[in-house]
Amino acid sequence: MSNWNQRRTSIAAESDYDPLTSIPMLEAGYIDEAKARQRLTHAFDIKNCKDITIIDPYLLERDIGTILELFSTQSERNITVITFLNRVKNGEDKSPDKVTTATTIKNIVDDLTQKGIFASFEVVVTDFEFHDRFFFCTDEDKDGLLVSSGGSLSMFLTKYSSLIRITNRTFRRTLLQFIDRAKQNGKNLTDYIEEWSR
Repeated sequence: MSNWNQRRTSIAAESDYDPLTSIPMLEAGYIDEAKARQRLTHAFDIKNCKDITIIDPYLLERDIGTILELFSTQSERNITVITFLNRVKNGEDKSPDKVTTATTIKNIVDDLTQKGIFASFEVVVTDFEFHDRFFFCTDEDKDGLLVSSGGSLSMFLTKYSSLIRITNRTFRRTLLQFIDRAKQNGKNLTDYIEEWSR
């Protein structure tokens, strides 16, 4: 192999950097958390994603602020959050029960909807537990930007958590099946609150 071919191969191997596949806190010259979050926002904005599904087993009222920060840059977006409403374990502190959390989140989401910050904002509470977390552009006419997050929304890009862009189409189709199952078997916040308040 010629020196030029070796150099070209070396450059190609070293130039696969993707800001959506990293552990930002480990990067040389670590950028702050706000700039790291802007990477994700920019990626969804540049693709003009309108339908965004967020999958996270935990959802706390403060997480709505993270969603606003990440995705309120375009008001015509439809946000769907799929969650199990897992509860945070903070040592001896008890987190609010799921119905209280669901009620608080519903009030916040209703307020955002009334203000027109998003075209729609739906929270689906699954009837099954899960672990992994994703941000997924589910627009039918787009090639589904999909990012896995190593941390929950409440811990987003802290504690050396990762972001991983997923380009595998088989996995994207599988995740769409997961979303369909969650929507078919899950409940919106109103129905969830009603059922568990009895």
